[in-house]
Amino acid sequence: MRMRHYLTKSRFKLAMECPTKLYFTGQPEIYKNVKGENEFLESLAEGGFQVGKMATLLFPDGIEIHARKNQEALDETNQLLSTNEDIVLFEPAFAFEGLLVRVDIFVRMGSSIELIEVKAKSYDSEDPNFFGNRTPIKSGILPYVEDIAFQKHVVSRTFPKADVKAFFMMPDKAVTSKTDGLNQCFRINNINGLKAVEAISLAGEQVKANFSMLKKIPVDKYTDIIMENPLDYPGSKLSSDDYLPQRSAIWASKYNDNIKIKTQPHKGCKDCEFRAQNDESYKSGYHECFEQFTKLSREEIDRGTVLDIWRYRKKEELMDAGIFKITDAKNSIDVKPNDEGLSFTERQMLQIAGIPNEEDKGGFYFDANYFKSLKSEWAYPFHFIDFETCTVALPFFKGMRPYESIAFQFSHHVMHENGEVEHKNQALIAEPGQFPNFDFIRELKKSLSTDAGTIFRWAAHENTILNQIKEQLLSHTQVPADKANLIRFIESITNDADRSMVDLNDIAVRCYFHPETQGRTSIKKILPAVLKTSKLLKDEYSKPISNNLSSLNFPETFVWFQESNGDAIDPYELLKRYAIDLFSGTSSNLSHENLLIAEGGAAAMAYARLQFEDIGTQERNNITDALLRYCELDTLAMVMILRAWLDWCES
Repeated sequence: MRMRHYLTKSRFKLAMECPTKLYFTGQPEIYKNVKGENEFLESLAEGGFQVGKMATLLFPDGIEIHARKNQEALDETNQLLSTNEDIVLFEPAFAFEGLLVRVDIFVRMGSSIELIEVKAKSYDSEDPNFFGNRTPIKSGILPYVEDIAFQKHVVSRTFPKADVKAFFMMPDKAVTSKTDGLNQCFRINNINGLKAVEAISLAGEQVKANFSMLKKIPVDKYTDIIMENPLDYPGSKLSSDDYLPQRSAIWASKYNDNIKIKTQPHKGCKDCEFRAQNDESYKSGYHECFEQFTKLSREEIDRGTVLDIWRYRKKEELMDAGIFKITDAKNSIDVKPNDEGLSFTERQMLQIAGIPNEEDKGGFYFDANYFKSLKSEWAYPFHFIDFETCTVALPFFKGMRPYESIAFQFSHHVMHENGEVEHKNQALIAEPGQFPNFDFIRELKKSLSTDAGTIFRWAAHENTILNQIKEQLLSHTQVPADKANLIRFIESITNDADRSMVDLNDIAVRCYFHPETQGRTSIKKILPAVLKTSKLLKDEYSKPISNNLSSLNFPETFVWFQESNGDAIDPYELLKRYAIDLFSGTSSNLSHENLLIAEGGAAAMAYARLQFEDIGTQERNNITDALLRYCELDTLAMVMILRAWLDWCES
């Protein structure tokens, strides 16, 4: 007999994104999921494990359900409930007609039941419009409310005579820590091959002192809104069948019977995780849906659909009108020129219609005149900086708030007027329990204060982080003696100061377009395109680092420009391959996290591991080395891109 496939709360959330995903996720051996499913690392980076464990310490008599398999968890839950009238359970399981939920914290006192969903998302008790103002529930909060409404539905049906109340429990940004060290109270250990969160001996006292930091927020007002209105999901008719009880029952039946729910393409398809390359053994759910509804071939889909139009808000309107191919959207863009470089609509038209012959300079567009006007204001030597940052759920020190920004790493390259490039310096501050921000700024100040050369960043992130650290210097009780000097330094390179950083991403938006970037301007899209079309970069970076570069993390023999079948290999792919080669033939295992860092997706996760997980010295060294290599490439990528632009500007 086949094991029942329950519609769990995670599957319910997936169906709210797109009901067709239920079919794909039920067959992982057939349909590829590109998200990687590494829920542990994501939760670790967001602080979910630490917040969840802290919440349980607020209920010292609570009992955890340890069983992982559905039926075993249901049996364990039922046994405890049958012998205890008043009880607190962590992760109990409840099922009703094909629906199953695991509740974070379940409190039963007689006929009253409380469901407490612990969220690592921060809450602000001083914000009266946290849940909604113009709309009943803000879009960013809505999925969480739908989640707990689903849980409340299942538990209410399981206990029809009980008074069931729903709550969120979240860190409150309006509350400051009463103690030092709360950040390090919860550690991740490997127990029998599984990751587990353990509290240190002083955690109980810390939690007792900081009990007000986790707010228990009643949300029945909002779950009632969900229950009283049809669910709004892709394909919803907003009919009587689309209320939560009816729709979840339909989804549970389809999911259990492995029946595909066919949903027309919608704007959410852009981020569909069920994708596979044409040469992979997996099926691609994304392509399967588009082929079925649009009658386009896979090749036509890969050449571009309206979903690929950069920063275009009317994608769903085009699809509703039967327009799917990107080239068929030419008449839908109202092009509005810009006096300073490309406008957004001009970039969209370049993506849709291609580059006009008179503007095509070798397969790409570059506005040399506008670039020259910007360049005239810059001063050598040029400095390139990149930060790696995160937020941590629980504060490091007394007086800090949940989810303050943490800057733990930077890389710094320098380009001289003669073309010489140096990887000048770097910093990685990741010792467990060490608040890095003020040391970070101090090291950055040393790096950038040797001259008055122009400083470059990519996008607004670095500017935002510097201003947030400035606020920490102004507001925190534990600040360094050189506070005033650090604030002056931050102000000198931000907010329209004389030496304010130049945003290369903004220049890319206004000056540069290559068809392979699909209009996007992330550094990981721009670098491969520029490398492919710049003779200067091909000549200089096809030689070893020792030729005209320096590196703090790569051997002098390393070559950044390499080709495969006549095409330049993306340097971020080279970084991944280097990581693999580095550990091949050694006794050290190359962890999944190291590969993620090499691909550029897990710096915050890696920092969280260094902070909170008990790992060996070798693995710790492997992670720090991977972080350093990745951050170095980010600033070197800026150097490469700007060198190509400077060359085109003069040619």
